[in-house]
Amino acid sequence: MTTQPLVHDPAIGLPLQQVGPTTTFDASQWRLYFEENRKMRPAVKLPNEIVLNESVQEPLIRSLQKFQLGETGEGHHLRKYAKHYGDADYTKCVDMFIKEEQSHAQILSQVILTMNGNLLSWHWTDVVFTVFRRVLHLKTELLVLLIAEVIGKCFYKYVVDKVDNKPLEEIFSLMVLDEIMHLKFHTEFLSEQLRPYPWVMKHIVHYVWCMLFYTACFAFVMDHRKALTALNVSSGDFIATCSKTFHVKATRALGMQ
Repeated sequence: MTTQPLVHDPAIGLPLQQVGPTTTFDASQWRLYFEENRKMRPAVKLPNEIVLNESVQEPLIRSLQKFQLGETGEGHHLRKYAKHYGDADYTKCVDMFIKEEQSHAQILSQVILTMNGNLLSWHWTDVVFTVFRRVLHLKTELLVLLIAEVIGKCFYKYVVDKVDNKPLEEIFSLMVLDEIMHLKFHTEFLSEQLRPYPWVMKHIVHYVWCMLFYTACFAFVMDHRKALTALNVSSGDFIATCSKTFHVKATRALGMQ
């Protein structure tokens, strides 16, 4: 794969690789990206134990437990929908995207155990999220999935910024970069799929999508308020950060810029 120039994501200020065309979705280019990212991914190295300030460690573990559960999964429905789409490159991209999410789950499990926490077997937020994703078809699943990706990326970036621990900073920076590219991947695909929609339908989708996003955000800050407080992040700041990223992606996906 030809190396592309680095650009910056304005929402978080981290470099990322410019991949694929910016006006049309090209599954073959995205397949090259995912294949290259898999080859170049650095190995995760953790110390035998991570000890943070007590006021941070316990709330952070409880939040990461829920993220770890959410990143776990075989992605059967998403794979099925992608296969029905009928593009072998896109199907392979979705498969590699799911594997990257599973690698995040493995990393998070290592982090949690290294911080002397344990893993969850289930949580109500994961059940609700899964139900909403499976309501209709591929586009609906991706609309809901993109909301979760935005929230995850923003939370991981706050961990990078607020937790004074070099191993965690390196690990979560890696996951933030992955999430940025996942958002770009899904946004470009949705933009291609939603382009034929009439203007009125796009605004209806945008309205419903925003309602789901803010509902998810408010539910998140309520469920993770102790971790946000420990990270010295107010609920308002977290929602504003997520909102900024979400609206950029949503308007691009719907061609409403």
